[in-house]
Amino acid sequence: MSRAFIEPLRASGNGVLVNVASMAAYFPVPNMAVYGAAKAFVLSFTEALWHESRSTGLRVMALSPGATSTEFFDVIGTEAANGGSKRQTPQEVVATALRALDRRTPPPSVVSGRLNSVMASLGRGMSRRRAVLVMGSSTAQ
Repeated sequence: MSRAFIEPLRASGNGVLVNVASMAAYFPVPNMAVYGAAKAFVLSFTEALWHESRSTGLRVMALSPGATSTEFFDVIGTEAANGGSKRQTPQEVVATALRALDRRTPPPSVVSGRLNSVMASLGRGMSRRRAVLVMGSSTAQ
């Protein structure tokens, strides 16, 4: 999707490209390894596109929500994926993205929710070994 739209958006000198990552992008996620790895890719990919698009007028941002009240939990078939955290509404997640995009200099990525922001910072700051052990205990089946 990004490939299909990024050049026309850059050429217009205006516009927004938002890719949805996840809190899973900040941690290795045992029992959801492919999902976590895919979201880590989305985060890294979008932050790189943000840099590549800085001089074009196109605003590019990765949005990382945590547990959100959507059909996601029905599709994966378990409530355990929310890690015991309170779910945000889709409206709260969208409001986070719009606030970030309204900044004079929008960031390359934003995490939705105060507790999620703290957790993402902790995830980036701890050793990879510690991160996978913490997530392994919270996603144990």
